[in-house]
Amino acid sequence: MAEFIEFIHAEYPSLNVIVSEDVAEELRMGNHVKGAKTAVYTGKVAEIIEKTDLIVSLGGDGTTLRAVLAFSSGSVPPVLCFAMGTLGFLLPFDFSTFKPSFRAVFESRAKAIHRTRLECHVVRQDEDIVLSPSRQREKREIVEYELAHYKQHHATMLYAMNDISLHRGSQPGLIKLDIYIDSEYLTTTNADGLIFATPTGSTAYSLSSGGPIAHPLVPCILLTPVCPQLLSFRPLVLPATSHIMIQLLSGNRNELIKMTIDGIPQPDLRPGDEIHVVNENGTIYIPGKHQPPKTLRSRQSFDDYIEPGYSSGTEQPNGIFCIAKDENDWTVGINELLGFNSSFKGQKRG
Repeated sequence: MAEFIEFIHAEYPSLNVIVSEDVAEELRMGNHVKGAKTAVYTGKVAEIIEKTDLIVSLGGDGTTLRAVLAFSSGSVPPVLCFAMGTLGFLLPFDFSTFKPSFRAVFESRAKAIHRTRLECHVVRQDEDIVLSPSRQREKREIVEYELAHYKQHHATMLYAMNDISLHRGSQPGLIKLDIYIDSEYLTTTNADGLIFATPTGSTAYSLSSGGPIAHPLVPCILLTPVCPQLLSFRPLVLPATSHIMIQLLSGNRNELIKMTIDGIPQPDLRPGDEIHVVNENGTIYIPGKHQPPKTLRSRQSFDDYIEPGYSSGTEQPNGIFCIAKDENDWTVGINELLGFNSSFKGQKRG
């Protein structure tokens, strides 16, 4: 990171490098950044979000997802990702190429792939929010910033780049859910969990649970059960305009139900809560049917009577523009990272 910061200030002195407070302290303690020319700027999470024009991620897929999740309250700046000893579908560049890669972005020569997110509304029966132990151990400022959003309207609105998962956690009992698609009842399921995935997230947790692989430019929502009690519950590929509602039934043996967004634990859910999942670009809502509460529809315009139709959302561009190496990043990824259609037999020694 220090090498990247020094490069930015040497070649692009008009640019400011903004890092979180803990990273700034780590750089200072390690004496990695020397002199005024390599100064970094930091501040509260809200200030960083407001001032950021480009996200540069150094690490693995999880690092990128965590950075993007911080921008759930608004549009996400373009993302430039460098692999630091790990492999992932969101990491097209090796860190050794950071100089030409950044120059291409700065000079508007870089290619980018547009990845859509899922918009998740959690409607709680009561105002109490239970943080998991792992969230309680996280940096206090980040958790408090997120809780401020959770407590609005007794509900949560979050965005997922990869997936939203509901699961039983460490509890032995299965979770019991009612599933509705576009206001029509689909099924009641007992399972270890349920995954809603974007096309980008189709190669992550959903794939490990038996879900299909989707190209990131295919407009769809994946619904993948995790170890369902009935084997006839197969993974579904739904239109991007689908409105999926999940009701956590009172018959659940587990008092608390776990939810994660892009692998980040969220406040626990309870029986009686509802989860609404839509594509962030909008969905088709039908009058008089199950919909996210009107107080939550901050990205869409609704009247007391909602005419059927497509909601285009706000004027801000939705989704995330991820800097790509070339047009075939995805094809290269499923071959090199997944070994797509490879033989299980080892290669013969010649």
